[in-house]
Amino acid sequence: MKKIIRFSILVLALLINLTACNSNDESMLSTSLTNDQNPQVVLSYDQYVDVIKSAKEKLNFSTIPMKLTESTLESPTIVIVSGDMSFDKKEYLSLKNDFEDSTQYFLTYEDTTNGYELIIGWIYTEVDQGNNLLYFKPDVEGNTGDFNSILSFKNILIHLQLTHTQSSIPSSEDFVRENEAVLKDVVRFLETEV
Repeated sequence: MKKIIRFSILVLALLINLTACNSNDESMLSTSLTNDQNPQVVLSYDQYVDVIKSAKEKLNFSTIPMKLTESTLESPTIVIVSGDMSFDKKEYLSLKNDFEDSTQYFLTYEDTTNGYELIIGWIYTEVDQGNNLLYFKPDVEGNTGDFNSILSFKNILIHLQLTHTQSSIPSSEDFVRENEAVLKDVVRFLETEV
């Protein structure tokens, strides 16, 4: 009789435990479904171009006196690619895979006093990547004298390349500090202006 009572208590405890786990799984599932009901906002192509226009007009840098020296907004270039470079999806880096509406624009800034050049590539995608820092080239031995970083803002990828001229070789600490400052300025611009 004692064995039957112990066995019954063990089975009851097991059933209670399984029921508790099952209800937790259901609540996690409903939370996940609720979150999926509010998908992220994907910017249209026109909104993407407006973001770049706004950056061209309003993006300021806090530590380096950068001056806009070049923009591909006025004369966009459509890049022709080989299909095997794009997993056979594209022949042109453009919105509709034709010869108009480039999906990449560049703004180039220079600071002649300190010898820095910053090229910011703005890449349009149709997939929301969220707002995040995706890539940051660390200051490691063998650094070729440039910093590359990639930010995502909704469905725009932003590639930043900071270089310096041969005549102005900043200390490693200064170069890292300037790269971080540039990234923070771009993030601040996106958070406040877009």
